[in-house]
Amino acid sequence: MKKDILGTFSEKGILLDPRAIDALAKMPNAAECADRIINDGENRPLVLTEEDVLRYALGTDGGVCVVREATVRLEEDREQGAPVERKVNVLKDITGNSTCVGNVIDFAKLFNDRYATLRKMLSKRRELAGLIPIAKAKKLQRDLRFAGIVNDSRTTKNGHTMIELEDETDKIQVLVMKGSRRDGDTYLKDEILGVVGALSKDGEIVIAKDIVRPDIPLRNGMTPNGSDSIVAFVSDIHIGSNTFLEKEWKRFMAWLRSSAVAKEVKYIVMPGDLVDGIGIYPGQEDELEIDDLYEQYSLLAETVKEFPDWIQLVMMPGNHDAVRLAEPQPALSGDIKDLFDSNVQFVGNPCYMEIEGRTILAYHGKSMDDFNSSVRHLNYTNPQEAMKEMLKRRHLAPIYGDKTPLAPEQKDYMVIDTIPDIFVTGHVHVCRIDEYRGVRLINASAWQSQTAFQRMHNQMPDPARVPLVHLGTGECWVEDFTS
Repeated sequence: MKKDILGTFSEKGILLDPRAIDALAKMPNAAECADRIINDGENRPLVLTEEDVLRYALGTDGGVCVVREATVRLEEDREQGAPVERKVNVLKDITGNSTCVGNVIDFAKLFNDRYATLRKMLSKRRELAGLIPIAKAKKLQRDLRFAGIVNDSRTTKNGHTMIELEDETDKIQVLVMKGSRRDGDTYLKDEILGVVGALSKDGEIVIAKDIVRPDIPLRNGMTPNGSDSIVAFVSDIHIGSNTFLEKEWKRFMAWLRSSAVAKEVKYIVMPGDLVDGIGIYPGQEDELEIDDLYEQYSLLAETVKEFPDWIQLVMMPGNHDAVRLAEPQPALSGDIKDLFDSNVQFVGNPCYMEIEGRTILAYHGKSMDDFNSSVRHLNYTNPQEAMKEMLKRRHLAPIYGDKTPLAPEQKDYMVIDTIPDIFVTGHVHVCRIDEYRGVRLINASAWQSQTAFQRMHNQMPDPARVPLVHLGTGECWVEDFTS
């Protein structure tokens, strides 16, 4: 078995650490996992380590090994007549793990962790093989390959783009020539980039041949896994607002209890802005039906009791909820949790969760405000495009100091270090479904009609729609409750 594995990878020019061979040999579907690694295009590692194997097995770098094992278990359970366990497994969020104080040391740790994590992803790209520190790159004349965090970018008087990059060793200026392959790209402050280029004759700047982002590898999407459950995504309910769509919400409740399709809805994920909150923006008090935050959550608790008993609810905070505004946000506090029944599970924002073999990344989406104002082709009508930009950069909120406050945790919880099957957001009050490199993208609508703030900014909501995904087949569709 081990000789076969070694031969397979050697033919493709991939070296193996001995422990990587042992890890693969122990897997029940080693051939499938090896196949996945080999076919991972530019992202496959040059030297396969045990850590790489485990990442692929867990789906971190596009692997499907564990998903397939889960498929077998589900099918065996059905054959034996055993009930399939319905459980939401939280893989990662900030809840209970926050350690930040807010001093300079905390900020340094945050950005060091971000840089180290994303640089490691970049180092596995074939075009960046032999990545070196910036300080060393500045002393060489041959083709250079290095990575750094963006300090600044600007357009020169001749129409070229100048980017200042920094790592732990030094800073460097990178020139992206007008008319080149990467001309027209937007480079966000604090994102991590890889550069292939050469020093100018005077040694002052690097002329870029290519700019490389971490991005996610191309995948085939969700492989059928035997689950018969459906997950629904219900965002931005805004209980307490006088623009809450009560009639439409009641239609949704009625559908859950009467529709044959709804009988298979076993999970509802709510990615933020559960209530309208208090003092979120100037003049909000004029748009509130309930001006007490605790009463807003009490009404929400009573409202969700109407959900059928077979549905597990997952609630996440957003920028209107009663948690710190800085992201990542922990789950709602204990006194609020106590208002709800046991079928409600509370998670932080963002959150990685696993449901019946599918990995879901849920994020409320506040950083879309930054993306939309910084990247020229983005807008609030098509939030799925901003979601694609997040996946390309492997970061949910790269810009520090703009509209999205970030907490200086020792670990950067906003890094997209695991590639999800489903990526869901809310915040912008429209319903959109798309796909990017095999990842299902969902923006989960809202339950609030157009607000005065939205009218002022010419934003038209698309409320009272519920995106649903069949966890077994990956099929996705939208149920409309507007009429």
